[in-house]
Amino acid sequence: MVERGSGMAVWRQIASEIEQAIRRGQHAPGAQLPTEKQLSEQFGVNRHTVRQAMNRLAETGLVSIEQGRGMFVAERALDYALGARTRFTENLLTKQKQPLRELVSAMQIAAPADIARALGLPTGSGLWQLETLNRADGKKISVSSHYFPVDRFPAMPELFRRHGSITGALKAGGVPDYRRRFTRVAAKLIAASDARLLDLPRSRPVLQSETVNVDERGRPVEFVRARFAADHVVLTIEHD
Repeated sequence: MVERGSGMAVWRQIASEIEQAIRRGQHAPGAQLPTEKQLSEQFGVNRHTVRQAMNRLAETGLVSIEQGRGMFVAERALDYALGARTRFTENLLTKQKQPLRELVSAMQIAAPADIARALGLPTGSGLWQLETLNRADGKKISVSSHYFPVDRFPAMPELFRRHGSITGALKAGGVPDYRRRFTRVAAKLIAASDARLLDLPRSRPVLQSETVNVDERGRPVEFVRARFAADHVVLTIEHD
């Protein structure tokens, strides 16, 4: 229980007690924790104090706070492979995880210089930008921005909606197979929009990967900028 006047802030005492309980194994990875109301009654404090404690545990990566669902002990990080022919759905199924890729938005944009260069297009060329939210067993693990040449894939948003996957959409658009030409990975501070989609604090980092996928003739078909929740995912580079 908390001790007022001990020299340690009450919310820090609560955070410490919950952390110790997790490390002792009283709450298993992925287990749902008591609600703010239940914890406030348990410790005899107001909900704001409990919220301070839980936000601190979320910042350290020990606890995951999911809007509308509750508070959970962080699960062990998912090992996500990046190889020449990595496919989101197959990747997760091999880990016994149920994949889901949700289309957040689709719009046509003028290609920025860096993406145009990666796709071998003139700057300002028409691109489809598809934003997707990606889940494993319902847990949000990443947000991805996918860019496709409009001239080659004029119906890409509709193809994705119809097939529910990038692989299916590309196949329907005339690309039966594709592979990664390269991938760059770097740690970044999370953007506000990604933090909202992934239910993460603004203080948490993301692992950002940038990838160019090419068809069987080596022509670029897609540029991808994916942001992975660093607390939930470990990226493994495979040498094919």
